[in-house]
Amino acid sequence: MKPSKTSYEIHVFADKRWVITEMATDEAAAKAFADNLLQTGNHAAVRVIRDFERLDGTHAETVVLEKKAPEKAPGDLTLAPITDAPLCTTVEEVYGLESRTMIGRLLRKYLDEIVLTPTELLHDAKEMKRFGDRGNLLFSAIDRVAGLQARAAGEADPRARRAFLETTWETLQKRARAFAATKPKPPASFAEAVAQSAADPDPSFSLMSRLTLALMERRNWQAKLEQVLAWADEPEAQAEVIDGLLADLVVPAQMVQDLLGFQPNLASALGQIVDLAEGLAEPAKFAPDLFAEMNRLFAEGRLPLTREALMARTVREIGGANPLSRNDPAQEFEMFHRLLHRLVNRDRVAGGPLMAEALLQRGSRVQNSGGASVVALESVRMLLGALSDGCVRLQFLLTLCAAPVGRSIGTGLTELLRSHVTRSDHIDHWCPVRHPPRDRMAALKQANQALLTCEALEEAFRAGLAARIDAVMVRYLQSEGVIEKIDKTDDPLAMRAIRLVKFCGSGVLIQGQSLDMAKARVIEHLRQKQFEEKFLASVPDPAQAEKALRDFHRLLVECGFG
Repeated sequence: MKPSKTSYEIHVFADKRWVITEMATDEAAAKAFADNLLQTGNHAAVRVIRDFERLDGTHAETVVLEKKAPEKAPGDLTLAPITDAPLCTTVEEVYGLESRTMIGRLLRKYLDEIVLTPTELLHDAKEMKRFGDRGNLLFSAIDRVAGLQARAAGEADPRARRAFLETTWETLQKRARAFAATKPKPPASFAEAVAQSAADPDPSFSLMSRLTLALMERRNWQAKLEQVLAWADEPEAQAEVIDGLLADLVVPAQMVQDLLGFQPNLASALGQIVDLAEGLAEPAKFAPDLFAEMNRLFAEGRLPLTREALMARTVREIGGANPLSRNDPAQEFEMFHRLLHRLVNRDRVAGGPLMAEALLQRGSRVQNSGGASVVALESVRMLLGALSDGCVRLQFLLTLCAAPVGRSIGTGLTELLRSHVTRSDHIDHWCPVRHPPRDRMAALKQANQALLTCEALEEAFRAGLAARIDAVMVRYLQSEGVIEKIDKTDDPLAMRAIRLVKFCGSGVLIQGQSLDMAKARVIEHLRQKQFEEKFLASVPDPAQAEKALRDFHRLLVECGFG
């Protein structure tokens, strides 16, 4: 028989179950390790199990330690971690979307506890006092924001920012108390709130304060959302006000989860958020009826601020560390690729430069890369390899150049961009063969325009690369005989001329060599002797010949021939 032996398993309580996180051979070391895990605050409980293996190979397990993390007192609320805060220089800027979004994130635990939006907090005197009386929460928040603002402004000492924020808070309180002193009543409708506010010294502040009174009567997120959507359908509703209120309501995580309905994982939820923000979403299982109404408003383009708030949330989640597939870690890579293809296409990167940077951060973690510029470039190459074609890759590179990380990578990224364009010397590198010719040419035209309009690059640099894409278009026109197929010699002259001019004006050719090449063929026809007589003679219906010629001349002007 083999000798008996003792080992110790350290467990943590995660996702409603015990999970082994470490093994040890010494009991004291195992208990110390478990205590250290508990002190980090990331686990609800820990335990140590002694495993004794008998001489006959059977095991006996005994729990030698089990501890729970201390429960926080009701008033013990901490601030949520944030990495940036908008620099406010006036009192009015505090009411803006950037400021409110930051407040919503920083005070998330407090606001969730009392079910309050930042707009409600900033417009109600009682809630402002309640917040100020909540221990050191107000002053801790001011310190946190002052430090971030001072750092962003390049100020070594945050005391000036702190003094400004304290004075601003006092001003906000005075304004809210003055409104409360008028003893207003919650309005029955948006129209009534507008009418009541019209005669006030500050109608805008008064309107928001009156709407706040109505919202505070609803003590859950969904009820608040229902109220704002009801206001949105009123003829008197002010679009920007409705948009701002909805932007507040898409910050709480619970509100977003309830709105989306069942989502199998974070990747699916983020894709649904993007679909919703673009007005393209279909309600998921258990999604409330409000989802379809929100999607309609997004589709109508009525919620730009709310869309901005949702996309900012998506950027933070993609750039963060939360697993995209928590219940099935093996799917993490696949979930990331699905998101990548949903967010990046030939037209744009949904969410812009910050989204491109977030995708790079997530991609770096997926392949266990670090943050140095050399490693970052390897992550960029990995993402490019995952994208579908050269036009999509170009769009991602151009968008990344405008992101902060793109500027930090510097010449390495621009050289990667140069290499991508110079290597892609055939249309097959830019657009798959299976696509129709018109779509392939349009894709090249779009890539050329994206380069020319990328302000993050020097003008001469982007112009040179754009010219290379134009050269690819010329080679395609020549190798495929595109112009010759349009200008078939067996067809009547009128038909050939009209098709050529329409091709020049179709918008699929690049303003440069390729367009000049097509125009040259049109001009060749126009300059032949007795062109108009030949044109008229080639029209099948002589009665319509003169009209066809007039239409052709109008078409020439419309397509840029003058």
